[in-house]
Amino acid sequence: MLMGTLYSFAVGPVWITDPLSGLQVIISALAADRILLLSMVIPIVFALVFGRVFCGWICPQNTISELFDSLAARIMPKRLLNPSPSSKIRYMIMGLLLIVTPLLGFPVANLISAPGIISVQAANYIYVGSVGIELGLIGVIVLSEIFLVRRLWCNYVCPQGAFLGLFRIGKTMKVVYKEDEEHVCGQCFECAKACQFGLNPMGGKIYPLCHNCGDCITACERMNQGEKPLAFRF
Repeated sequence: MLMGTLYSFAVGPVWITDPLSGLQVIISALAADRILLLSMVIPIVFALVFGRVFCGWICPQNTISELFDSLAARIMPKRLLNPSPSSKIRYMIMGLLLIVTPLLGFPVANLISAPGIISVQAANYIYVGSVGIELGLIGVIVLSEIFLVRRLWCNYVCPQGAFLGLFRIGKTMKVVYKEDEEHVCGQCFECAKACQFGLNPMGGKIYPLCHNCGDCITACERMNQGEKPLAFRF
């Protein structure tokens, strides 16, 4: 049985909590509950092993942004701004929110948690038949990404994605570019074109922005008929 939201949910008897939400509860209350700490372990271990696959494969905001990015390619192929991909702004925003949290005494970053808001509002609509004004943030994100900056939220703002990006070690799953006699790159750059974040996996240094969605690997495989120089590695 599944219940809860993407802030914290239970699969049967096992609780899983968004690590950033859990950390905010701890620093705002200045106390740590054993159950809360254990519920944060699963997503942290998952991130340490597989990277930010929550962002690439589960997060509803990423799904919405991907769909509207395809639409924007038709109606607004060039955004008003085209900054270089950078994780620094995300970490500055996350750090500021964590500093403010104990001062205000509640999880401030949850107010702008896109996956949390979407999951809560979806539950409200199903069980109550209405949604709150919080859903307006999702509309602002979509419009900003269509007209202002491509993939603005995930690349430059999302504090949840920024926090999960901290949990990386040498053996964390990653996209690796490796050429040999059987895996030859044709320099088509389809992998870079496939990345909605504007990353080039052939050049390396794509982490912590890359969330291991695998779009670049799929594009590479399509162009190289299965003998791809790009692949996931641990």
